Amino acid sequence: MDSTMLTPTLHEPACLLLASSGFYVRINEDGSASLVDGIQDITLADFTPAEIEDIAYQLNNKVGNTR
Repeated sequence: MDSTMLTPTLHEPACLLLASSGFYVRINEDGSASLVDGIQDITLADFTPAEIEDIAYQLNNKVGNTR
């Protein structure tokens, strides 16, 4: 077994589709993220890890801290 498989990264790279809007958030390994127009494949905004953490906190707070 490869030893790198035992060491997870801080953030797994992923994409989060925003409903059926065609926009998605691309999350990078370092915790930064980008807002992307998925139809035209254009990056609309880039966010630092601190900004993403604040956005996640604010969204969580707005929906009543439910999961």
